[in-house]
Amino acid sequence: VFQARDGTLLRGEFWAQPGPAPTIIICHGYRGSRAQLRSGAAVEYKFGYNVLLFDFRGHGDSDSVRTTGGYAEVRDLEAAIVVASRQPETLPNKIIIHGFSMGAAIALLTPPRREVVAIIADSPFARSDEILRRIVKYHLTAKFRQLRTLIPAVSWMTVATGVVVYRMRYGHSFVARPEKTFKRWVRRAKRARTAQQPRHIPILLIHALGDELIPFTHALRLVARAQANSIPLETYFVDHPIHCGAYTYNPEQYTAVIQEFLGRYLKDDLPSKLAN
Repeated sequence: VFQARDGTLLRGEFWAQPGPAPTIIICHGYRGSRAQLRSGAAVEYKFGYNVLLFDFRGHGDSDSVRTTGGYAEVRDLEAAIVVASRQPETLPNKIIIHGFSMGAAIALLTPPRREVVAIIADSPFARSDEILRRIVKYHLTAKFRQLRTLIPAVSWMTVATGVVVYRMRYGHSFVARPEKTFKRWVRRAKRARTAQQPRHIPILLIHALGDELIPFTHALRLVARAQANSIPLETYFVDHPIHCGAYTYNPEQYTAVIQEFLGRYLKDDLPSKLAN
């Protein structure tokens, strides 16, 4: 059990290797939990990484408070990074964030920290309100097929009204926009040019070309923004229709791509090299 800086209680589990190693923090998606990602975590643990699994606020075993789909959850991930960095088995400044869907978007929204060496973002959105409109439209279409011509406008108004009400009630935006993240990274780096200031964190962006929940265009927008701000970003795109389906599409290739990516930034601290 650990606490976010606003007092929200979060629950998770740390799988420690016998000796010092890099630590992967795994971040689940909306309406998910750490329990759903244990099988994938076991693969990463087998490769020699420590693993920290936790539930975001409003999910799993963590405090049942309102979820925001991004901004408030940044505090949860920041707290998880602190917890991981304090474990004696974690090599200093060798934390990797591996997020899925909302968890991937939160990883991109979180300000860079020197403890984090890389981010693996599997199927993040570029802007959350666009996904909310798709979900509202889907449910309305299923329920009121005879009014399908009005549904796009109704879904837009529903989300737009919700955004305004949410800001008035809770004091921050409900619209999480990872596509704006990279510009903030650059501004932050310019304001604090010190040895403690983290450099731009390398990102591996993963997405399915036929993703029906978060369209592939979101990945392309993130790529364009990263390139415009000189953020080191690599991609692994698969011809698959399932959201977060790159692993099931080809588990061996998925794992190999991640290991190759991490090898470039962990160098001699890659677990396979530490074992030798």
